[in-house]
Amino acid sequence: MSSTGTALMNRVLIALSAAGLTVWRNNTAVGWAGKSLSLRPGEIYRARGGERVVLNARPVRAGLCEGSSDIVGIEAVTITPDMVGRTVAIFHAWEVKDGSGRLSTSQRRFLEHVEDCGGVAAVVRSVDEALQAVFTRRR
Repeated sequence: MSSTGTALMNRVLIALSAAGLTVWRNNTAVGWAGKSLSLRPGEIYRARGGERVVLNARPVRAGLCEGSSDIVGIEAVTITPDMVGRTVAIFHAWEVKDGSGRLSTSQRRFLEHVEDCGGVAAVVRSVDEALQAVFTRRR
């Protein structure tokens, strides 16, 4: 993400928090764990310095899942008395895009699934769009 995208992400996080939601930045990534260095039998590796070598490597995934939104959060909502008066959490997902950034197929599917399950999902390019997704649901 560009520095412009990071600045937008930070502004959206602050605005959503100020609006009363609990939000988290959801980074997704793949790293490697284990011990791995691909060598043929008898081959010798001479380190130049500064390298990291992982032997018997296996991927380690971080974040919710592939395609999960940049920002996720919950909003506490009190259910009406005819619904037993319980307070529940509504799940929110915001995919932040700057400029002309487009959704990947997995991002689109994640947002659709959140909405299908009763949550709030939006692609946002500004703080106003992020807040609009919250306040539109509240009406």
